[in-house]
Formats: sequence, structure tokens, C-alpha cells
Amino acid sequence: MTTDRLTGQSATQLADMLQAGETTAVALATHYLDKIQQHWDQSVFITVTRDRALADAQASDARRSKGNLLSPWDGIPIAWKDLFDTKGNTTTAGSIVYAKAKPATRDATVVAACRDLGLVCLGKTNLTEFAYSGLGLNPHYGTPVNPCSDAVPRAPGGSSAGSAVAVAAGLAPVAIGTDTAGSVRVPASFCGLTGFKSSQNRYSKTGVFPLSSSLDSLGPLALCVDDLIVMDALMRGRSAAPIVDVDLAGLKILIPETIVFDDIDADVATCFDEAVNRLRTAGIHVSRAPFPIFQQIMDLFAAHGTPTVAEAATFHGSLLASEQAEQMDQRVRTRMMTASGFSAQDYITLQWERERLQEEVAIALDDRCLLFPTVAMTAPALAPLEADDDLFATTNLKVLRNTMLGNFLGMPGVSLPIGVDTNGLPIGALISAPYGADDRILAVAKAIEPVMQIAAKD
Repeated sequence: MTTDRLTGQSATQLADMLQAGETTAVALATHYLDKIQQHWDQSVFITVTRDRALADAQASDARRSKGNLLSPWDGIPIAWKDLFDTKGNTTTAGSIVYAKAKPATRDATVVAACRDLGLVCLGKTNLTEFAYSGLGLNPHYGTPVNPCSDAVPRAPGGSSAGSAVAVAAGLAPVAIGTDTAGSVRVPASFCGLTGFKSSQNRYSKTGVFPLSSSLDSLGPLALCVDDLIVMDALMRGRSAAPIVDVDLAGLKILIPETIVFDDIDADVATCFDEAVNRLRTAGIHVSRAPFPIFQQIMDLFAAHGTPTVAEAATFHGSLLASEQAEQMDQRVRTRMMTASGFSAQDYITLQWERERLQEEVAIALDDRCLLFPTVAMTAPALAPLEADDDLFATTNLKVLRNTMLGNFLGMPGVSLPIGVDTNGLPIGALISAPYGADDRILAVAKAIEPVMQIAAKD
């Protein structure tokens, strides 16, 4: 078969093609490696593991010929955000400070789980330095340009910028990111993808470079929810993902009217309302109401700061106090330095209140899911952000505002594409559930995805 038939296929579809003998793991790996090498934007990947990918693919084809597959996705290529250790490669965390650090001696736990189930490692993708921005800019390795850009180059969303661009540009069928305040869901929204932010402790984070230990979560970016569901299983070392059907007629969705619609772009609001109307037409019970918990979170942040800045500044304390701090992206350095006035009392208050609010959310929602725009705007132009630090800071806050609420509450969530604005830039909607309800939110996302896709095609 020609490699053209591989273009635009989801990982699930590629697995079916492997099973049917329509392609091979080596053909798949070669297809994506060649596309990465030939792609006009060489800032998407920081490290390409060509030798490992081809070796992995050859081993997969050998297993297939003997009927000894490790999982239904044996032979599927995958890309990892460069926060994940891969054996023999340096983990840069998007920073030149670590560009010459010692290579990892072993794979991160989730990388090893996927390796042991037959996935083929293409390499490691670019990100905002230390994963500390929702816009995806990186002055060290270049900023991957959003493949959905119009005539103006657009931000990819961050911090999992390279992972999102790799999938959206057809350089990988699936990629893994991390999400501390929106770093999977924001780039998913900006690049027209599905993206899953898990509950914080769903996957092992051993071998994953941290930003904020209490808020960091992991998750995949892909072309469809089916891919997210399979990846969720594989990342936990499971070869199969249970399929759970959700009755749309019994589904209840709450649209919170607090915070998340403030200063929203008109096109985003219109597109979201159209998607909601389609959900109602499909028989889903949708209601709107104030959601005061969101305001409580914003008030807490205003009074005490955020756990992210406190934990990031603590983790990077030695670097911030050293001469090497001059080598950092100064926008990242400036944000971390705001922790200088952060007290132990602030941190403890935030953690206590976080636990209380997580319990309140579970009670307030009961069997309902939350739905609102993933981001209040579409992907902004890159050049103005690179030229104006104040614009960068205000835009970054706006971009992360909706998603960071879910991180503080520990809520798993899926961003789904629901349409485009007048410039053709993607718009996403975020469906979320209380902490620990990962299986349910993935099932709900799968159930409503066809309705959202209809909206996206209009």
C-alpha cells in the first residue's frame, strides 16, 4: 500500500490496518520518521529516536508473524513530551540548561509500560521550558507553529506544544503530554484534537520531570476519543480497554456560568452554544447554573497564589539562585520568581481548601458532568506574543483560566473539537467529572463525540 493511505488515520484505524495485513510496523515507523525528517517545522521534536523506532518496529513485525502480539496496538508509533525519560536520551524539559545532562538510564514507568505492550517510540517532543506556560513558546528549541494556522502563524498551545503539533501535523498518530494547568487540553483545543487530562494519580509519574508535584497529571493527545481510551489503558500497563456505553438520554450535563465565560471570544461562545443545542437535540439533559466553587478558587489564588508557582520555584530553587538562571526563558524565570513572597501558611491553606473543594465538587455534581469551553479564545498569533512580554503574560492567564480550575479540583477531563472560528481556527469544549471518575469521563466523551463532530463539520 502507499504511505498516502496512512495519512490522517487514527491510531485505532492504523491498528486495524496492521491486523488486516494492510501495512507493517516497519512501514508505519518509516512513514512517520520520514515525515518528521521532511517536515518544514523542525522544532516539533527535540529528539528523534530513529534507531529505536525501527528496532521496535522490526521486533513488532516479528512478533506478528508468529502470532505473539503484546497488545492490539503492537506496532503503533507514539511520541513523548520531553519530560518523559527514554533510555539513552537526555530529558531536556525544554531547557538548554539540561541539554547536556546525562542520558536517562531507563524508560519512565509509563514509557516502559507502553514499550512492553509493543508501542514504537518515535522520539520526544518540544514544550515550553519546564512545562510552564499555556501558549507553547520556546526560545531555545523554537516554537512549533500550530498546523491549523491561517495566514498568520499561531501559537500551538502549551505546554505540550510539540505533542499536539506532532499529531495535528500527521507526524505521529498519538502523543503523550502532561497537564498541570491545562497543558494537554489547551493545545488539544488550539490544534483541533482530542486531549485527556487524567486525575493526578492515575498513572505513575516516575521518570517524568515535574513542574508541580501536587497538580501534575499525564495524558494523551489524539485524533479521536477511541485512541484516548486505548492509550489510557496502555499507560497503565493494560493491553485492553473496556468499552462502556453511555445512554445519551440518561446523561446529565451542567454548564457552569461562573468565571469560564468571562471575556470569551464571540466565535467561541457561538460555537459552544451550537454544540450545546446539538447535545440537547440528541436527548441529553443540559442545564446552566452558577458554580460558586469556581469563584472560590479564583479568590483563593488572588489571596494566596497558586500551588504551581510555589512548587515550581522550590523544585528549581538552586537553578534560580545560580548563574544558569540567565540561560532560562526569562518569561518562565519571571513567573517562578513571583513565589518569593509565598509563605508556608499560603501553601497549607491552598492544600486544605483544595481538599475541601474537591469534596464539594463531588457532592455538587452528583451524577452530572461539567461542560464549558476549553479555552475562552482561539490560538493567538505568535509574533505579538514573542515581542511583548506583558501581552504574553495576560494572554497566558486567559488561555489557562478555564482549564486550571480542573487541575486544582483534580478533575479528569477531555477536550473535544467542536468547530472553528471565522478564521478557521479550532475551538474545543471540555467535559469534566470529579476526581477519580476517569473511566466515566472517557466513556461520556466517547458518547458525545459524534454529536460534537457534527457541530465541527458545519
